[in-house]
Amino acid sequence: MTTNLCLEQFRSAECMTDRVGALLPLSNCPGAARDEALSAFYERAKSEHALLVINKWFQIQAISDTSSVLDDVKALINHEAFDGNNPNVVRSLVNTFAGANPAAFHAKDGKGYAFIADQVIDIDKRNSQLAARLAGSFNTWRRHDEARQALQKAQLERIAAEASSNDVKEIVSKALAA
Repeated sequence: MTTNLCLEQFRSAECMTDRVGALLPLSNCPGAARDEALSAFYERAKSEHALLVINKWFQIQAISDTSSVLDDVKALINHEAFDGNNPNVVRSLVNTFAGANPAAFHAKDGKGYAFIADQVIDIDKRNSQLAARLAGSFNTWRRHDEARQALQKAQLERIAAEASSNDVKEIVSKALAA
């Protein structure tokens, strides 16, 4: 690589860091400013054909600390940029929600668990390894309070009953046996 090219890439990364740094706190504040910032971030990434940046956009929304985060993540599954057949895209949204947003995933109502179980079952039809990795989100179910344990166990049992691959069945059976 030439020095000029390295410098240009460095400047781009620095700008992206600044954009992400500004977007993260905004993503936790529902309202027009958040919506505008998320839209501008996405449109710029789309115009630059920056798929990794779009994945970052999914991640930022999956970890947001808002009361609507689960609904937002569900809506993003229908977004034009979401490709349920692309493991990187699925991980950036769905796995990030399950693994990096514990408040939403472990919400007392159990809706986060049900959503992830739905995704495991759906993804298993196309990509058993990706689904198995996502099923691993339930591996620590016994470390939670009794109510959350019951909710997670019910989802694990549902996945076990509906899973089509040995990959997912193995992860779920190990989790249930733990």
